Amino acid sequence: MISDSLKNIGLYQLSFPHSNRIMDYLDTTDLSSLELGRHEISTESVFILVQEYFTKAEGEKKWESHRKYIDIQIVVSGEEYIGHCPTVLLKSKDGYNDDKDITLYGDDSTEHSKLLVPQNHFCMFFPQDGHKPGINVSGESAVRKAVIKVALR
Repeated sequence: MISDSLKNIGLYQLSFPHSNRIMDYLDTTDLSSLELGRHEISTESVFILVQEYFTKAEGEKKWESHRKYIDIQIVVSGEEYIGHCPTVLLKSKDGYNDDKDITLYGDDSTEHSKLLVPQNHFCMFFPQDGHKPGINVSGESAVRKAVIKVALR
């Protein structure tokens, strides 16, 4: 897991595949005006999902992880907490869903970290990183997020 200001994302280029294409895309794209939904960056290998939602109480959110893609979650506006826990400490709820590339985990009292992710910051999650995005900071608030999905193979 990596968490930092978006202006520093170039420092981590060796940490993820297709980094040159992603850096070019971020340099030339205004994430705040990009339409909601999926946009291709580099065919199926790299794409971006633009979302808008309201944060929720931590107990209403679910742990998740992915096997095929790295998540680069960028908070474009607003702020949220994102929970982080190694997947080896979580218990799968229904197993891995290959079609959706997601494992959901049951709510439990596992010790975990909670990261504050303000506007123009990102978190990068790898397959071993359970994460729980969209948690309230100080009550429900609007968030615009861009999630770059980076294929591992």
